Amino acid sequence: MKVLLFTPSYQRPYMLRQCMLNTKNQSYTDLTHSIGIMYDNESDIANYEALFEDIIDQRFVVQYHKNSSTHTNAITTISQCPSSYDLYVKMDDDDIYKKDYVKTIVDYFQGNQCDILSSYAGYQLNNHFMSKGKYGSLGGDFPGHHFLMPGTLAFSRKAYEILLNIQDNTNIDDIQWREAWSKNGLKDHNVDNANNFIWHIHGRNLSVANWFRSK
Repeated sequence: MKVLLFTPSYQRPYMLRQCMLNTKNQSYTDLTHSIGIMYDNESDIANYEALFEDIIDQRFVVQYHKNSSTHTNAITTISQCPSSYDLYVKMDDDDIYKKDYVKTIVDYFQGNQCDILSSYAGYQLNNHFMSKGKYGSLGGDFPGHHFLMPGTLAFSRKAYEILLNIQDNTNIDDIQWREAWSKNGLKDHNVDNANNFIWHIHGRNLSVANWFRSK
């Protein structure tokens, strides 16, 4: 199964490096990782290559783009790799994915008929438990203050092609995607990979310009 991992990243350089290391550590290897580094000003990206020049290999495709909405950033990042893939896996730059994460998703897709795969959130690094049961399915209600992003979000080529027809309303990407998938009759399945996924602390590393290489 040919897998595309995609990561739009905005002002999180240290977390992005950890995300790339997570990819290099994956036990499933038939993958490409498309990374879109989003910026407001070109000066923001001056030292990014120093961040990953020692770990990048042929599995990574890295490009730079003007920052936009979360949906547009994601589609732009996926479009860096125009080949047809069997499976698209969202890899957030502020999450930690253990070595069998992609394998868990691929195994599920190969053994079950589905187009979208989600999971319950597990733990945060500060040990606050995100209790199970707060996850909303595709057909559910997504008021902003109750919405909890799923720990896993992977989808088929069919589901991806639906995303290409979305008229972006600047709402959160996951919410727009679920609504579009639901309108087109796609349903999600849940996989329990809580032991293989650790929810990272969300945040930004704002000091991008001179943080990595000494002058």
